[in-house]
Amino acid sequence: MKSTLKLLVFSKPYVFLIFLNTIFNFFSVVFSLFSISLIIPILGLLFGTIEPSSEIVDNLSFSNLKDYVYNQIYNLLQIHGVTYTLGFVCFLVGLGTMLKNGFRYGALYFLTPFRNNIIRDVRKKMYNKLLHLQIPFVNKFKKGDLVARMTNDLIEVEWSIMGVLEFFIKDPIHIILFLISLLYINLEITLIGLIFLPITALIITKISKSLKQKSKLSQTKLADIISFVEESISNLKIIKSFSSFLFISQKFNTHNERLKQLNNKVLWRKDLASPMSEMLSTIVMIIIIWFGGKTVLNNHIDAETFIGYLIIFSQILPPARSLTTAFYSIQKGSASAERIIDILEQPEDTSVSLKPIKSFKTICFDNVSLKSSEDFIINNINLIIQKGQKIAIVGESGSGKSTLLELLLKFHPNSDGEITIDQENIYNINCNKLSALVTQDVLLFNDTILNNILVGNPYANKKEIYEAAKKAHIHEFIKTLDKGYNTIIGTGGINLSGGEKQRISLARAFISQAPVLILDEPTSALDAESQKYIHSSLKKLNQSITLITVTHKLSSIINYDNILVMDNGSIIDAGNHTFLLKNSAVYKKLYEIETFKKDG
Repeated sequence: MKSTLKLLVFSKPYVFLIFLNTIFNFFSVVFSLFSISLIIPILGLLFGTIEPSSEIVDNLSFSNLKDYVYNQIYNLLQIHGVTYTLGFVCFLVGLGTMLKNGFRYGALYFLTPFRNNIIRDVRKKMYNKLLHLQIPFVNKFKKGDLVARMTNDLIEVEWSIMGVLEFFIKDPIHIILFLISLLYINLEITLIGLIFLPITALIITKISKSLKQKSKLSQTKLADIISFVEESISNLKIIKSFSSFLFISQKFNTHNERLKQLNNKVLWRKDLASPMSEMLSTIVMIIIIWFGGKTVLNNHIDAETFIGYLIIFSQILPPARSLTTAFYSIQKGSASAERIIDILEQPEDTSVSLKPIKSFKTICFDNVSLKSSEDFIINNINLIIQKGQKIAIVGESGSGKSTLLELLLKFHPNSDGEITIDQENIYNINCNKLSALVTQDVLLFNDTILNNILVGNPYANKKEIYEAAKKAHIHEFIKTLDKGYNTIIGTGGINLSGGEKQRISLARAFISQAPVLILDEPTSALDAESQKYIHSSLKKLNQSITLITVTHKLSSIINYDNILVMDNGSIIDAGNHTFLLKNSAVYKKLYEIETFKKDG
């Protein structure tokens, strides 16, 4: 329950809605009690036992409530007769019922925006949190797990919040007001019934202990299934090409069967709440009937009052059972709340709150290392990058080229040393506007071409958009499409070729006007003609733009100012193309392999 209560901090802006909900619930219960209480005088009219009080009752008060009502009804009976009086009392019952349901709808009316606003705010907070979390933390999770936390877990939390409101507001109001009326009618019988409430609560708590743990396992397993489905869709071409339908289906069926088993255990425990509560309530009712029946037989209470007492008591049972269900919902939702809070309480990159820098003179890597659980991925890097330089990073696959860029982009916190921009540690400044990234695996949204380009600069005008697209050699292609820049590209750009997606990614980088352009295998998916245009555009970049390129195509970096040769996480050689051909055996070998492929 603590986890659910933590999330209720999101309810602060909407406290007034809960206040209104509570007021309307209160009046709904009052008019419900009013309607049901009139059953007693109705029975008195039918049994012919309505008699005036022996004392004169002029003013209505809590202590003389029954006598006052009976006197008023007796007066009506004497003046208008029993039929008119019965009709009038029945009219009051109907009016009370109408008012009860009107206030009940009002309570629900104010509850709806309350619950939806909270879930919207939690989802918004989670999404913004995900965008600002450090990459290593996000990588610990499967995509499906994160999706499940923002969807299914939030649904569980929504019902858990409803459970909290019923547990602490709605049902207690109902039970307390009806209980007061029962105490007013007969103190002894009511106290006998109250003795069994702690016993009932103890039994229910005992049963619900394992519900939270099983619910958490169920949510985790559902996340696994969502991840598996997402991976299956992404890798559908592989599954089809290898005819691995049976193998993949068996794995899915294993996950699915385990989820079914967990859900059975969760629902068995949850569904036990209502019958268990009803059984215990019935036992209490039987005990009350026995004690109350003896009281009636001993003439300590009249029959119609006791029948009315039983009717009122029976109206306590539904909210009592609802309390039990609410308690189970809270326990079940508490597991989901923990999974949500696990995301919300993670530390994020606080540099976004600092003043952003948009220019620099020098980027310096000073003895920078990045260590995994066992080995160094990046080892003792020392590097200085001057503004306007063109830097290339080359080496065999797995040598640490892309990881070096990711350190600069703060995707990974380095283990040792520091990276500085103009002698300021990158973790002490907001350098998000400093660089633009183009990756080998093009990352696009299922949106229009225009919006995918505008990710680089949402405030760009039409002229800037067209210029960026022309630089990336994609403008002419976009013009041939029926909807032009408003064409939806599909999930991951499925409606485009690899080269078209890569050029849109380049246009996005160009439009950002970032002073550092980082290209990780930017032309890997381009045809020869597109490569030629892109390299031409890169050569025409403003002299103040710093270009950092990771590539296997050494012919494209011959004119770069500095080429870094990496091996096993370290920079083993550095210099321009001519220097490295003479002095770096590794670089010479890489260049000769590329040249041989071209000649072949």
